Amino acid sequence: MTTTLRSSLRYQVLFLARWRPLLARTFRAIEREDTEALPGLIGQVDAIRAQEAHPRWARDMIRRAELPILIAGSELLNDPQHLDRAIDLGRAALTAHPLPLQAEIWDRSQLADCLIHRFEKRGDKKDVDQAIVLYRRAADLCRAAIAAPRPPWRESIRRLWRAAWTLDEEAVLPPLTRAHMFAVLLGFGDVLHTRFEFLRIFDDLQRAVAASEDAEALSRTFAWAYSNGGGSYGHERGATLSQLAALLVLRYDLLNDPEDIVRAVWLLKDADRLMPRRDVGSRSLARHRVNALTAQGLALRRLEDFTKADAVLRRRAPDDPGWLPQVQILTRRAALADSTDGLCEAVDILEAAVAEDGSTSHEALMWLAATLRHWATESEAHSPPGDAVADPLPDTATLWRRSSDAWRRAALRETAPAWRRLVAASWWSLQITAAHPASAEAAQAGSVAVRLLPLAAWRGLDRLSQEKLLHSTDFDLATGAAAAQLAMAEPDPAHALELLELGRGVLWSQKLDVHTDLKLLQEVCPELAERLTRVRVLLEEARDPSARTGRARRTPLS
Repeated sequence: MTTTLRSSLRYQVLFLARWRPLLARTFRAIEREDTEALPGLIGQVDAIRAQEAHPRWARDMIRRAELPILIAGSELLNDPQHLDRAIDLGRAALTAHPLPLQAEIWDRSQLADCLIHRFEKRGDKKDVDQAIVLYRRAADLCRAAIAAPRPPWRESIRRLWRAAWTLDEEAVLPPLTRAHMFAVLLGFGDVLHTRFEFLRIFDDLQRAVAASEDAEALSRTFAWAYSNGGGSYGHERGATLSQLAALLVLRYDLLNDPEDIVRAVWLLKDADRLMPRRDVGSRSLARHRVNALTAQGLALRRLEDFTKADAVLRRRAPDDPGWLPQVQILTRRAALADSTDGLCEAVDILEAAVAEDGSTSHEALMWLAATLRHWATESEAHSPPGDAVADPLPDTATLWRRSSDAWRRAALRETAPAWRRLVAASWWSLQITAAHPASAEAAQAGSVAVRLLPLAAWRGLDRLSQEKLLHSTDFDLATGAAAAQLAMAEPDPAHALELLELGRGVLWSQKLDVHTDLKLLQEVCPELAERLTRVRVLLEEARDPSARTGRARRTPLS
């Protein structure tokens, strides 16, 4: 009893007298973006955690609050060392000592969040892969906790009484409620979505939809208002439905299944009803709902969906609607009506977004090229001289030239994802070859497109994702590029043959690279050659979706 009382007093002194005020000041500095006071506060937090006099559970409690502080500090202070230190602390926590269920879920999800932040900064695929592994384990633990039978009410009272008088690893953690388990499942879906957006691994999208559906089903099983740490019902439930609907719209773009887009529209309608108008996720909800409504309106030929999308944008984001929702409404409505109405306004919005040169400027550049192409096509088909139109029409040749130039800029931007550059290069080659088949620009466009094929369908993707990415391009891409080389004033047959071979053997050349002869390595270092052979077998089996089941039960390589 004396030891328990002494521990309780130590906890009160640590938490109330020193730790809690410091934590409050640190988070206030983060909210105010006070970059002058934040470095000193981060140093004080780290000094308190490093004191050996504190018991292990106290240091772990401080560390769990320190990780989000370090993430915010790396953003505000533009110091990547804070993020690296947060990852080191998270990894040390997972390997220092055996963890109970609740602590393991918290620590794995926190470390995964740190790795995702570093992946978004540096683009290292290892970080996002490890984050997915951590979140998958945490999600499995949450599902096991949900499926486990609940203890009798007397045992629950005993546990609460024991936790009130015994300070240990679990007592200082927030209770593992269904709200927290829901957040882990939602985070798992979000990290899978992140890797899909960057790397275009098709299976990630399917798994993200499944994880978000699990989170949505769990969110219907309890009352958020009375769940410890769960937040408001409207915000949490609305965020769940919004994320699931956004993933369904992405899957609709790939598979063109009308059930996905219809379901997404209904989910977002419920989310719009539940989420408060001034909520922090209100702008994101507006963007997702406009995307779903305009896609459904174009697919089902319903003009009223565009009217609803306009109303959502005015209500949810009247001050800063963003360029993408506005452009989606204008361009898709014009495509539904087979007219040029609104395309001039859409082009002006897109040119302003491209000029900002922000994180979405490459996407805006591709939208600009596609919008100019649509404008030129509709102008040629439905605008004979003398007809009155809503938008002033420039010369059609000028529109085609501006569209091709935008595709060219998008294809040659080396900082953009390879799959986006491949799409832009394919359209650039298609347009410029149709207009000037024997020009040097047509030859350049075809050459750029073919050389982007192995970069987009790179070895890190599984075979299914590689095939889907290659099928999304023009089937005659390599043939057209070779023909453009031969059609120039000074033909280049050698380059034409090189492009033809490169385009038709993307996947086959990767297999040849993997099966390189190891005789020389076998003579120099037999052990290394044997290990490399084993790695090849694992890689080849992992690339086949049907062979993935059961790989986790294998003993890892030493």
